[in-house]
Amino acid sequence: MGWLDGLFGGKKREDAKPALPFAHELPLGLRINGRVAFDTLTFRANPQAWTLRLPEGHQGIPCYGHIDLGGGHALHRFYLDDDAYLQISTANGQVEGIKAFVFNDTVNPPDQAAFRRFIHEHPHLGAASIEYAGRTWYREFGDGVAEKVPPVVYDEVLYRHDPPRRDDDLTHYAMLYRREIAELERDEFLLITAEDYGPSEFVVTYALGIDLNTADLDIT
Repeated sequence: MGWLDGLFGGKKREDAKPALPFAHELPLGLRINGRVAFDTLTFRANPQAWTLRLPEGHQGIPCYGHIDLGGGHALHRFYLDDDAYLQISTANGQVEGIKAFVFNDTVNPPDQAAFRRFIHEHPHLGAASIEYAGRTWYREFGDGVAEKVPPVVYDEVLYRHDPPRRDDDLTHYAMLYRREIAELERDEFLLITAEDYGPSEFVVTYALGIDLNTADLDIT
């Protein structure tokens, strides 16, 4: 009946908005080309306690990554201008956790064989504890297992541009480590990820992270 409404002076139909490439809602009002700023007071007040430094000021969001973990669980990664990303974990659309990660180091395996050796043999992808950046980190997964465990494998779909469109796909081989900052009663995380973009592009990233809540964020 929309054409009749127009013919007889009824309410005009609003222009249809372009369909987004993902069927799910993005959490906390975050979006590609939006902006987010972190409360960095705890880092400025205790710089010696931390390995990471969150970026200052409002950060643009040029890229969004979606990781479907199954069973209604997902990770939403909002990649920022200054080599960092905000990660929101959700269950059936409800926010369960917020972390921020800052890329600290990148390794480029020269070929697929070197990439596979890193995945299967390097202690940073599965040892119970590792040394990195002058600190000791303890594996978050595989409690009670003293030997090296396999990395966690998951796929990520990346979206860019305005309006957003699917831009890239990659497979992660990852391991999360944690260390306790006793004097602050906080934890710091180390996420080591071997990223397979296929067929000949491979990257290993070291990202330092921290738990946050919505009060730590200014989203615009």
